[in-house]
Parts: sequence; structure tokens; C-alpha cells
Amino acid sequence: MNDFEVRSLLIKELKLNYANDSNTRIINELGIDFGASRVDVAVVNGIIHGYEIKSDMDNLNRLPRQISYYNKLFQRMTIISSRRYYNQICEMIPSWWGVKIISADRTRLIEKRKGRLQNNQDKDILLRLLWKKDLEGFVDVLNLPKKIKNMKKNQLLEIFTQAADLRLVREYTYQTLKNRTNWRKEL
Repeated sequence: MNDFEVRSLLIKELKLNYANDSNTRIINELGIDFGASRVDVAVVNGIIHGYEIKSDMDNLNRLPRQISYYNKLFQRMTIISSRRYYNQICEMIPSWWGVKIISADRTRLIEKRKGRLQNNQDKDILLRLLWKKDLEGFVDVLNLPKKIKNMKKNQLLEIFTQAADLRLVREYTYQTLKNRTNWRKEL
């Protein structure tokens, strides 16, 4: 199976799981750290859960770098593996990640290892999910002087790294991602 076919199975499963949850947003191809990395699918609700697909058509060359980024951002992480890569992937990924494989008949995903929640997020990586207009809105949330909205994005990020705690950054970022309307690829 190729990436598109596996992604279709995943999206179908996620939409079924979250069909009645208006507090959940499924995001295709979420860019991380200004596009330095990208996760195949992210689910944002009370936490942020990443899903990375490694189909038969993939290789694992980028996985160590992806692991580094995903460990900084996601509170839960699940990798969907073809049977071809399953053993290699299990040796490479952290123990808190979940693992799903593609069924032999290629009609569903099978959970092989349930992932665990982790809260060691990097505040800077979370803030870098925000667009400039989002950062301007965060100025108001923090009750900072309105004139700093005119600062450059990197300057605002520096201020927020110092002025906001992780809990507040997390809440604001998740809410912003869930409410964003002009995504590149909508699901």
C-alpha cells in the first residue's frame, strides 16, 4: 500500500472515532518548526496526537530526525507501519509511542502497541505552530501592550517564550489550531 491508501484508512478511522466530538480537529500534514518537519496527520483536542505513516513505498531514512521533532511537540504519537518495516520501527521509536500496522487484507489498522501520554513538550515548538496573526492575538491573551503586535514574528516568539507558561501556550495553541479555517489541505 502507498501513503495515500494508508492515510485514507487512518482518516476513516479518526473520523469515525471523533465524529461526535466538536472539540476535535484532524489536521493533514501539520508543519512543525516553520516547516522543518511535517507529521502526516495531527489530532488536536485536549491534547495533540501525531500520526506518522510509513508505508511499503517509504524508507526509514528520515525517521530519526522526525522522532526528534515529534518528541518535542506531541503528547501522544502513533506510527502506522507496513508489515515490512514493523520490526525496524519498533527498535527505533520511543517506548511511549503507539504502533499500528496495516491488516493483511489492507482494510483496517491494527493496534500493536498502545501509546502513552507524555507531557514533555517544548514551548518554543508549540509557539512555532502559530501564524503571525495568531501571535498578535496572544498579545491580548497575555494582556501585553498592543503596540508589540507590530513586532516581527521572531520578536513576538521571544517575548512569549519568556512571558507565558507552557500550560497557557498549550491551551492557546490548541484552541487556535482547532479554530483555524484556511488550512492548506483540509480533511
